[in-house]
Amino acid sequence: MGTPTPRQYEDYLEECSAALRRGEKYIAITDLSRGGIPTPEQRQRQVLWLQEYESRMRELLLGVAFIITSPLVRLSVSTVMHLKPMPVPYFITHREVDAVAWAGARLEEWGMRIAAERVRSQYGLPVRVYTVERVRSA
Repeated sequence: MGTPTPRQYEDYLEECSAALRRGEKYIAITDLSRGGIPTPEQRQRQVLWLQEYESRMRELLLGVAFIITSPLVRLSVSTVMHLKPMPVPYFITHREVDAVAWAGARLEEWGMRIAAERVRSQYGLPVRVYTVERVRSA
């Protein structure tokens, strides 16, 4: 895929903004495995976007899992996070399955068990089995 065009990058930021405008708690899995290194202007735009949406992210975004296979893209993401740290927990991995497992665990931590199981099932991860024990009255 390579480095996104300025329009593609703005479209990506608009998708992120739209998710926050919905007003629902969610977790993001961002696949950058085929992406190129953002331009300095795009990195600066990301920092400004993070500043603008920081409070909304803290309120609604439960975390972000990044799938990054390129050391140079990872360095670029680290540079942005150095300039403007992520306001939510994040996880960086080179494998999609690890990102999904992390996302499922975060959802479960927030009491969103059904959503966690849906994510695990969608990606072919093992679904946990929950049992309900009956309490006998004496």
